[in-house]
Amino acid sequence: MVGDSATLVDTDSDITIKGQEFRWIKGLWEILMRKNVKRKLITTDYLKKYKKPLVLTNAHLTDYQSGGDIQVTRGPKFHDVISQLFPQTRRRSIESALRRRWVKY
Repeated sequence: MVGDSATLVDTDSDITIKGQEFRWIKGLWEILMRKNVKRKLITTDYLKKYKKPLVLTNAHLTDYQSGGDIQVTRGPKFHDVISQLFPQTRRRSIESALRRRWVKY
């Protein structure tokens, strides 16, 4: 699954999401399938190719709703990939959520 959309992978490891086919590329596969992405494998080209399935499925948005807010997490995938792809949507509240620390009592 990518977002709420079923994903098909054929014998050549090409991925089909909502009828659109994405050819197998090591870096794209790395970004799509892993929670902790290896930074050395991320290139600008792979980021552009990863953005297409995100926009197609709204996987980066809260409740996968078009026009929704970006789902902010502290995870490395959000920090290294998703926040880089959608910088214009980063608002003050999102930036503060990323910097938020646990309060010690």
